[in-house]
Amino acid sequence: MPFFTSPDAVRLKYELVGDGPPLLLHLGAGCDSSVWDAAGYLKPLAGSYRCILFDHRGHGESDKPRGIEANHIDRYEDDVVALLDHLKIESTSFWGYSAGIDVGLKVAYDHPSRIRSLVGSGGLGHTTPAALAQFVAKRVPELQQHGWEKMLDRFDTQEPEPVPAWMKERIRATDVQQFIDSLRAAPGWDDWEALPRISAPTLFITGELEDPHDATGDGVSRMPNGRRVRLAGQGHINAFLRSDLGLPHVLEFLSTNAAEFAR
Repeated sequence: MPFFTSPDAVRLKYELVGDGPPLLLHLGAGCDSSVWDAAGYLKPLAGSYRCILFDHRGHGESDKPRGIEANHIDRYEDDVVALLDHLKIESTSFWGYSAGIDVGLKVAYDHPSRIRSLVGSGGLGHTTPAALAQFVAKRVPELQQHGWEKMLDRFDTQEPEPVPAWMKERIRATDVQQFIDSLRAAPGWDDWEALPRISAPTLFITGELEDPHDATGDGVSRMPNGRRVRLAGQGHINAFLRSDLGLPHVLEFLSTNAAEFAR
């Protein structure tokens, strides 16, 4: 598998599958890039797009640097830009799941010419710095003591159907310290305040149960070119794993917003 080196000397793995306009696939806190195939996305997407599967730092076969500075959202953003430079891709569509959404939004905000269109699997929310600090103070000790297990238990409680065992095992195989460091790096950036200045066409695929008050709807109303689709009866993980529900909306969106260029 090919690798490249980030600006801060972290070795990162990627893979190219398919042909057509570029589409960078970025995950969140758990798993590795192979989950796009396991969840049924890769084959349909690769028929029309040059899919860039990315093991971002701390995930899969990429390096796992420790510490807050190495896991700040600015580092994740720099990694994406460096990957595009490495591949000589001037502009790409970007699909982020969970925490990967923030990475895509930040790249689109700071480097608008690099992001042609955005897809986010997951929801938006708005919280105060104090509330975020309280959340981090609560979750970090839990993760240190129990690893991913308490979080996985909460996802099972949220979902009408339990998270599949294979997905749980992929999350458990991911370095939990990287997630802890990324939480400690927060607050790093206020995506809510940035939304009005993100001009790239943006689509959110959000589970109804992960966003019961439709904060994502409020968020996209702040964006010049944002919209969202709610998947009834689905929570944060299963809304992503149900590619049969979300993928048709994404393919329609990309057919309009990703195919006007190729690099």
